[in-house]
Amino acid sequence: MSLVKIIKNNSQNLFLLFALVFIFIGNSFAITTDEENEIKSIVNQQLEAFQNDDFEKAYSFASPTIKKMFISPEVFRKMVIGGYKAVYRPQSIKMGSVEIIKGVTTLKVYLVDPNGEFVTANYMMEKQENGEWLIAGCILSKAESDEI
Repeated sequence: MSLVKIIKNNSQNLFLLFALVFIFIGNSFAITTDEENEIKSIVNQQLEAFQNDDFEKAYSFASPTIKKMFISPEVFRKMVIGGYKAVYRPQSIKMGSVEIIKGVTTLKVYLVDPNGEFVTANYMMEKQENGEWLIAGCILSKAESDEI
């Protein structure tokens, strides 16, 4: 076999290998419809718990990382009331889509905060070893639109 054929065959095999790895990695980050529904349910349950001032329940949806940062439901309550008014007392809520952003499963939630400002909440979700999804953080930003 000539050197040109070996290089050509190896480059085709290398391309195929990279294509398969890309497909495999891409699919490993895919979210199923059931997972998306579960993620939306978890966030919705936490938002309902905030509405009811049930911080024990709201705290139960936090990931272990969040629980290390906010060591009790009371500490968690103070953080939410102090810095997350849009999720603590929203005037309106609309669930968006679940996306993979920089390798992190993220649910976009569109809110109107108590002052009437439109806010996007990016909920970073973390799948636990037992398969359960928990909230690993929430980043608020001014919404790009004044509609939800």
